[in-house]
Amino acid sequence: MSVSRTAIDRMGARLNDGTPLPRPKLVPELSYGRHRGPARPQSRIAAVAVTLYCCPAQGWVIPLTLRPQSLQHHAGQVCFPGGRVEAGETMSEAAFREFREELGVEANITTHCGLLSPQYVYASDNLVHPVVAIIEHPEPWNPDPVEVAEVITLPLERLSQVMAGGQAKHLQARQNSDGKEDFKSAESNDRPDGSPHYVIKQRGVVADTGEIDQLRFRAPAVTHQGHQIWGATALILDQLAQVLHE
Repeated sequence: MSVSRTAIDRMGARLNDGTPLPRPKLVPELSYGRHRGPARPQSRIAAVAVTLYCCPAQGWVIPLTLRPQSLQHHAGQVCFPGGRVEAGETMSEAAFREFREELGVEANITTHCGLLSPQYVYASDNLVHPVVAIIEHPEPWNPDPVEVAEVITLPLERLSQVMAGGQAKHLQARQNSDGKEDFKSAESNDRPDGSPHYVIKQRGVVADTGEIDQLRFRAPAVTHQGHQIWGATALILDQLAQVLHE
């Protein structure tokens, strides 16, 4: 499903009309305190740059980053450029400062679209505010190797395809006999139509004496260029796609 410039222009009005935004559906099973529970009052405030630009080869794309394995939090995960909001900064200022620091180029903004819903990321204790903007086609990336292992460009058409067809087909919520929701989906490394699938993730259970157990849980993910996009990044992309195609 292609995305027109009209739809992108309409998105800005939608993000600022004051009505509730659609809830993301690509929620991991281990979600309370991560995406559905409240953030701690002392949580760090962060902002990420959700940018779109028109590429001659791919159409509208969204730049993402692959975090190096050496980082303490979210190592090896696909994220938006972003980070902590410093004292005196607005969400937008912080998001695009981090964009410049991580990707090594300025985000030449043509349209400030607005904010998507904040997402609480339990693992790093960040309340993340997604700032959406349309930018000019960037110069060649010059990423900071400490923070960025690879720059990934996700075509908006691919995202729209995922949310339009795959979500309804593969992530339909059904009721168990005990009344709880159960998302039915075959395990897979990729799907020919690009639709989301589940990946298995593992987290340690930590006590005063150290790690005492491991939790395994499933998380909806989208594969792109061999990378799994899941967690808060997938939730933000999910909501963006829903707003574009409302």
